[in-house]
Amino acid sequence: MINTQVERRIKPVTRGIVKASDVFGRFKRERRHEVRQPDIQGQTYVEQVKRTREMLRSLAPEKALEVIEFHKGLNLFQALALVQRGGKLIVPNDIHDRILMKTTDKESLSQNYPVWTGTLVIYEKPDKPFGEQVVFSWEDIRTAINYSISFKVPKQFRGKTNCALVIEHPDFELVEVGKNNFEIPRISKNHDRRSRQYELKPIKGARIKLIENFPKKLVGWYNKDPETKIPQGEPVSKSDKARYLCRLDSAYLGPIVRGFDFYDKKYVGLYNWPSFGFGVAFIGLGEAASKEG
Repeated sequence: MINTQVERRIKPVTRGIVKASDVFGRFKRERRHEVRQPDIQGQTYVEQVKRTREMLRSLAPEKALEVIEFHKGLNLFQALALVQRGGKLIVPNDIHDRILMKTTDKESLSQNYPVWTGTLVIYEKPDKPFGEQVVFSWEDIRTAINYSISFKVPKQFRGKTNCALVIEHPDFELVEVGKNNFEIPRISKNHDRRSRQYELKPIKGARIKLIENFPKKLVGWYNKDPETKIPQGEPVSKSDKARYLCRLDSAYLGPIVRGFDFYDKKYVGLYNWPSFGFGVAFIGLGEAASKEG
């Protein structure tokens, strides 16, 4: 369950709460801004992902907001099921950070946020070093369902304390290994979903970023990592440059939530149950390229 100290500070979001098995039961498709599809034939999947990320990060926040496709009420399980249809990238945290901080269209922001980002974060209990794996378990009290997600920690990160591991979509997926129990393997794109035979090897071009000096306090203001915009380091005073972090006092494994109404644009949620139906923002591979410049 959510730590009571954090729970007192943040209202739980109750809309869009669904079972993991109810993949598309409670969301509607939002209006999409149609854009010209660039020619990406001949590019590998990894090249398409890299190109899309680069183009999205090069766009002005207002332009980025135009090409992003928002879906309300999606939890993490639904979001990943949707992108498995192919050709979509879950928008990373750093893009949402730019949009939230620089976009003046408050109506658009209120209509589309909060969302799960495509930036997955894994951390352990404060002062507990990474072991062979991290397991995040919770009971969704709204549905009385118990969930768990596990991740096998690469050897180079084992033993590190008060750090966080960051993986950007699509370099991770969820594999159901039991009823409402999931693993995050770093998988090959050529795995066989029907036979559940997974190649537990890193996707070519994928990487895991280490955030050192990840905050131990459950809530507080911190400076942000330049690349991922994840809070890190020692507590600082409230400012436009700082971000307000909410974390658990236990292990966690899930995406960042942005745009929640508690501390609004500067809030970085890393305590929320992945079964919450916040919403997700997608972009088709290559779509941002048509808006370059």
